[in-house]
Amino acid sequence: MGNRFREKVVEEGLTGEQESTVQTHNTAAPQQMAAGQDPFFAHDEVMERPTREGGGKAAKRVAKVLGGDVLADKMVLRQIPLLLLCLLFLLLLVANRYRVESLSREKMATEERINDLREHRIQMLKHYQENVKISHIADDLKETGVGITNGPPYEIEK
Repeated sequence: MGNRFREKVVEEGLTGEQESTVQTHNTAAPQQMAAGQDPFFAHDEVMERPTREGGGKAAKRVAKVLGGDVLADKMVLRQIPLLLLCLLFLLLLVANRYRVESLSREKMATEERINDLREHRIQMLKHYQENVKISHIADDLKETGVGITNGPPYEIEK
């Protein structure tokens, strides 16, 4: 697409020095303007920078990628549904990862709450066992006739 000048130069067999001497102006611009066409968008020869002799193929590939010619290729256009499917799967993967992370955070919070409740249960059982122990002692003392005082303990003198 954008490499017509380079292709023409290669067909004509111009050397690097001759390429650099070629003018960059469009000679058909006045005729196109008279015909109502915009010379800026004309599909005439376009001069590009001369490339080194050894890197012609690599430069063409880079120019195709940077110029967007790769996206207009038929093979790439046929692969668009596959690319969209890959994009859909990528979005599903990200959404699933986000959901799993939120579930993991919720699980950690629930486990922490369970541990707090276990500690609270253990403390409640401890208080309950102390109260049960005191009530058993009180029942045993009532049978013997000695009661439990509500006040502080005092020493019995003999």
